Amino acid sequence: MPSGIKSKDVVVGTGTLASKKSRVVIHVRGFLKRGDLVIDTRKDGQPWRIDLGKRDCFAGLRQGIEGMCVGGHRELIISPHLGYGAEGVPGRIPPNAVLRLEVELLEVREFGVVKPEDYPPGRHLYFFWPGEASRNWPRIQFGLEENGRCGAGLTIPQPKCSWRYAKSRSIERQLNKTDTSELFDETATLPQRHPEACLSNDRLWADASEKANSVARDLLTNIPCITIGILERGVWQCHYSLRETDPVLLQSKLLGLVKSMAANFLPVNKAD
Repeated sequence: MPSGIKSKDVVVGTGTLASKKSRVVIHVRGFLKRGDLVIDTRKDGQPWRIDLGKRDCFAGLRQGIEGMCVGGHRELIISPHLGYGAEGVPGRIPPNAVLRLEVELLEVREFGVVKPEDYPPGRHLYFFWPGEASRNWPRIQFGLEENGRCGAGLTIPQPKCSWRYAKSRSIERQLNKTDTSELFDETATLPQRHPEACLSNDRLWADASEKANSVARDLLTNIPCITIGILERGVWQCHYSLRETDPVLLQSKLLGLVKSMAANFLPVNKAD
């Protein structure tokens, strides 16, 4: 087990083995060192589905699941640098928190396999900002649920290193009903309000000049683009891209929220 993770098998499973190339379905209960319950997927009504070879969640959980078999229960003690780090989750997980996780492995699939039941009910807003190591810019994946729960996953390039050595950070926040509704409305109506700014896939090209990274760019201007959409039960209700310099994007509430959540990891001249 990697340094920073302590593991104890409470129940040894007898089903399929989870490897780094697996997609797993798990239930998790997470506790702070003082005993506070901060994660409970059963209470939330939806298990977590994680591709262990991708940065779908914090590293300590991904690495701690490897080697489990379906039916198994494992206790993990995760150091802050492999959990939620120095930022924590405002209002729920304090900075530099040690986490104790109780993990139950429900299913192991082939990497990347998604089933219809994986999609939770309701609409889900997605935002993707490609990273560029050449300008020290992190990759940002943001998601918002209709209940106001949102999170941002950051992949942060390291100086003079390939993306293979990038560091991951996760940030979560709970929005109120009004702010959540405004963000969904803004995202859903933007293509009608500003059709000239919203780019379809045929107006983009994929720049793969950085190893292990791809940046969507506008075909005409070569400007990097941010991709935004609303998904409901696996069907896109809207899906488009915006040039990262477009005033429509820069003035949006969605970009303001994402930048505020990721501010500690953005280059100073870009976070303003």
